[in-house]
Amino acid sequence: MWIAPSSERRTGTVKLPKGLNSMSYRHILLTAAATSLALAACDQKSAGPVTGAPIASLPLAQSAPPAEAAAPYADALPPAPPLRKASHPKRPVYAYVDDAYRLGDGFADSPPDYTVDYEGQHPYVWRSTGGEYRVVEDAPDGAREYFYRGDSDYPFLVRDSRYAYAYDQGDLVEVYDSYGRPYPNYAAAEAEIAARYLFRARRLYDAAVHEQRRSAYASDWRARRDAVLAPQQQWGIEQQRNADWRHVHEDRDQHLVPQQQAVWQQERALRQAYSAQTAPLIAAAPPAPRRDFGGDRAAADAQRRQQEELGAQARQQFQADAAARAQAEAQRQQAFGANRDQQRAQADAVARAQADAQRQQAFGANRDQQRAQADAAARAQADAQRQQAFGANRDQQRAQADAVARAQADAQRQQAFAANRDQQRAQAEAANHARDDAQRQQQAQQRDQQRLQAEAANRAQADTQRQLQQQQRAQADAANRVRDEAQRQQQAQAQAQAAQAVAQLRAQSQAQIQAQAAAQHPQQQSAQAAAAQLHQQQQAQAQAAAEAQQQAAVRASTQAAVDREVAARVAAAKQAAAAKPSDADKKDERQK
Repeated sequence: MWIAPSSERRTGTVKLPKGLNSMSYRHILLTAAATSLALAACDQKSAGPVTGAPIASLPLAQSAPPAEAAAPYADALPPAPPLRKASHPKRPVYAYVDDAYRLGDGFADSPPDYTVDYEGQHPYVWRSTGGEYRVVEDAPDGAREYFYRGDSDYPFLVRDSRYAYAYDQGDLVEVYDSYGRPYPNYAAAEAEIAARYLFRARRLYDAAVHEQRRSAYASDWRARRDAVLAPQQQWGIEQQRNADWRHVHEDRDQHLVPQQQAVWQQERALRQAYSAQTAPLIAAAPPAPRRDFGGDRAAADAQRRQQEELGAQARQQFQADAAARAQAEAQRQQAFGANRDQQRAQADAVARAQADAQRQQAFGANRDQQRAQADAAARAQADAQRQQAFGANRDQQRAQADAVARAQADAQRQQAFAANRDQQRAQAEAANHARDDAQRQQQAQQRDQQRLQAEAANRAQADTQRQLQQQQRAQADAANRVRDEAQRQQQAQAQAQAAQAVAQLRAQSQAQIQAQAAAQHPQQQSAQAAAAQLHQQQQAQAQAAAEAQQQAAVRASTQAAVDREVAARVAAAKQAAAAKPSDADKKDERQK
């Protein structure tokens, strides 16, 4: 968490100058330490074995740890504002899980540096020489890990037992499955959990930096070590198997500067040496108490897991005990046969000694008899010593056989436990792969269906556009024909009106001529002839105008009939196109 600048800010016993907050000051110190460590690593010609403890570690506590409650379930954490989806992340999608894996690989299997008190729990804290942090808290459903870069109090990744969540400046980048593979089809519930994790992560970081540090209990780390290290091992296997992840990892290794590589190598070597140094202390620590996961839900889950583990252990123990009993019985039978042979040999030796003594006693108490008795006694004593040595050897062999049987039984139990664990891991991997394959197939089917629907929609839209264009062209042609016909009718009417005007003018001229003829009698006959000729011409023009008007009416009627026929055909074509099924419908019908 950023600290507001002030004129003087105390962090421990260090006074910060004005305008410099604790985050930037710590970043400067850690950068200087990392630079000096890198230069020292580069200047070394022949480095000896790495010894000592990491820079931030406290000695492990050897006493029995008190009982402690686990962290809440993810859905029991306080609600948080929804996160934005990062539209343009600064790094490749696999870079976030690869950075978390690289940080965990640098910490190796070393115990935590320290713990802090946070809401009644004591999460583990690791801090690298470069200022990167890893905080691990124990949740009812497994370890929950928070990874931080050296220059930010925001996590860049949070991992629980089912998913991992990548962040970039407070925005959600991606959700991954338990193997570190992107899981783009996550539900809204996962986005809500990602927001709650981010809210908790920033407060965990603040506690890891500013709260009082406490030593981690050795026995507690021994009980939780496998749960913390198992996801790291699982990601290591997936990184080697996943070509996309491996390509990102190798590409980033090539662009990593030598000084930074030296820092990481020094960090890992230091952690491995510290792990080996503390291994005897961790092994000798007293047992850790069981954790209280709280609530009926946690009790039911813990009881179910405990019953499954006890059942598996009982089956493995039964098989191992049966094998051990069979081997022990065979060894007892073998030892019984050897003992019976030994007793028979002892009895024969005693009988021979007694017979020799009796024979010597029968020959008298002379020196030869005494020598024979002494020889017999010596032989009897030698036989007894041999029998005693044989019995001791037999006991030793029996003890060795019992030790071998116990060792074999332990090995069988360990082998059965490892086989059961590998089988469960293989089943989980197979289930995840099957789920991923089913999702990919479903996505491919959805994409094919969407593509077919889009193609059908495009074809239907094109057909509709073509029909609309044909209809518009037909309407335009009809409008043009109506306009032309109206123009022709107007021209015919104008011609008829002109003819009528000419006829009126001619009639008026005839009337004037007749009047002049009446006034001028001598010219009457010639005027009558001219009037008759003019009358004939007028009749011929009037008849021609009437015929032209009749022809124009006939043409207009014919064109109107043609327009009606065209309109009827266009309407019939539209109905046929609407009733005719499209290619996509035909294809869907064939698929059905």
